[in-house]
Amino acid sequence: MDQANEATSAMEQAGHDEQHYELNVQSVTDAADTMQHGRSMTDAIVDSEQSMSIHFQLEQPGYAVLGLEAAGDSNWQEKGRESVVLRLYLNGEYQQDVILFYGEQTLDYSRLLGCLPAGAHTVTLELQRDMTPTGATRAVVRRAGVYHIGKEEPLAIAYRHTPVIYGRQLTHPYESTFTDTPLLLMYSIEQQEDRMTIEYHMVFSHEDEGTPSGLLMSKWGRTTDIEWMHRVELDRDGKVLRHTYQGPHHVETAFAGLTDYCGGHPVLQAATANGNFTDQPLSDYRYMLPPLLQWDRTCEPRERVMALYPFIHQVSNWEMNRQYELEQPVDRHSWKLADQRHYLFIHGLKQWPESLRSQSQDTPIDEVTGENMSLLRQTPIDYQLRLKGEQEWLSSSYCDMRIGAFRAAYEGPYPGFATTIKTDQQLTLDDIAAIRAVLLPGGLDEVELGHMYAYTLDEQYRPVAGIRAESFVRLTKDTPEALIWTCGESDR
Repeated sequence: MDQANEATSAMEQAGHDEQHYELNVQSVTDAADTMQHGRSMTDAIVDSEQSMSIHFQLEQPGYAVLGLEAAGDSNWQEKGRESVVLRLYLNGEYQQDVILFYGEQTLDYSRLLGCLPAGAHTVTLELQRDMTPTGATRAVVRRAGVYHIGKEEPLAIAYRHTPVIYGRQLTHPYESTFTDTPLLLMYSIEQQEDRMTIEYHMVFSHEDEGTPSGLLMSKWGRTTDIEWMHRVELDRDGKVLRHTYQGPHHVETAFAGLTDYCGGHPVLQAATANGNFTDQPLSDYRYMLPPLLQWDRTCEPRERVMALYPFIHQVSNWEMNRQYELEQPVDRHSWKLADQRHYLFIHGLKQWPESLRSQSQDTPIDEVTGENMSLLRQTPIDYQLRLKGEQEWLSSSYCDMRIGAFRAAYEGPYPGFATTIKTDQQLTLDDIAAIRAVLLPGGLDEVELGHMYAYTLDEQYRPVAGIRAESFVRLTKDTPEALIWTCGESDR
């Protein structure tokens, strides 16, 4: 993805010469290896007076992805100017909308066009004035291209069941244009002997309801909302055996909606303010993001996507700056949300201790089922940070803080997890003396912890290359603490 961060406004570099921009491109058949190449420069303005069309030819039927690098005269941090919305027509018919949330900086807004027949096709982009906040007026398309994934290619299975999502409309007809906007689609695949399960997870910029933002940082390590939304089980021949989605109140719900959109894609709608869905859409705008990242739930947290795609951190922070009064001055012992440049972001992975692995005959973590697996996932860990020149250890869970039934420590469904540690300064890696982990009560009495990755954010809220500690340490009820990383201070 092109995530250029040049400060120069894209708006100032484009002309206003044509009423309609025409672009002819060739589709690319080996899309998995060439998604970053083969795009044509355009610098085409799209506003109330000008539109743009992209003509392409598919030699074979298959899944088409529009690669769209664009910018808008918008600012996600500014109320009333958050985004620019482009309406996308395919072969003359409305297909979906593209929310440009990254302001004047160019970003890749790729969109899945669905399963298309061979032949000539045309994508047309128009400014959607009714959906665009009043303070924004136009977009510039920097580069564009169309990519093709054949029906028999390995990637096709993930594209085949990608859902189309209707935007949220709880308090405003077009809420996704200024809050909790979709940023990226990821997926996981579990292959069993007689079946395959594909699960799709959407990364939203935030969630307007649910866990308070300051506590999201300790429990989930982020203010974004990453939600599983759609799960499909297939037999060896690709026939659907079971089809579910995450309904309101986080209930796994049997899918009973439409599956005839653009060549067989299921249809859902963002239905709640905390990122749950329904299969009965009511709004009149929609989007279909391509599944960009395959997540391996056995060895990494979902939050890895935020380090791989830096714009996710940025957009979420811009939304926090606009919607929340951040804590000032910052109290390192308070769970209230502060500027996220004061936090250390940490990813970790829990696994069975050697003693239990031998008893289980080295059963792989993703195949272990039953009560013990649940205990491993829910075993809470507290990461702790010591700054240079200090003796105090700062805690990711605020020393196992609990508010009623809520616990600040992670007790979620995956062995890979993320958290943060709050400080009272704009943190850099040079400020860190040591990081350790503590086993908290409530799960297994023994666990191994490893694959730590810790990082901070720079002035622009982008992740800075961080600290890696791949080896595993053993935490037990009798010896609950272990040093994970140290800078080598003599007083540690």
